[in-house]
Amino acid sequence: MSKQIIRCLDCEFCEEYRKLGNTRYEFFCKHSDQEYIHDYFEEHRMSSMAGFLGFGKMEVPLKTSPAWCPRKKVRGEAIG
Repeated sequence: MSKQIIRCLDCEFCEEYRKLGNTRYEFFCKHSDQEYIHDYFEEHRMSSMAGFLGFGKMEVPLKTSPAWCPRKKVRGEAIG
């Protein structure tokens, strides 16, 4: 049995934003469990905005989901 890979590109909670006049997109995780994401960032002393995935041009810059992904919270079981 192979391990299922969770990818932000395929996730329904991945949202993109682009400011008017800007050519790059900002990608964020908009999962309903934002409290878990915020707590993870605080606990690991991460200074970037909670839920921020990165900048890119029309595509999520990550190949797989980050360590703080709420869907990884319970091993082997997708949440959301």
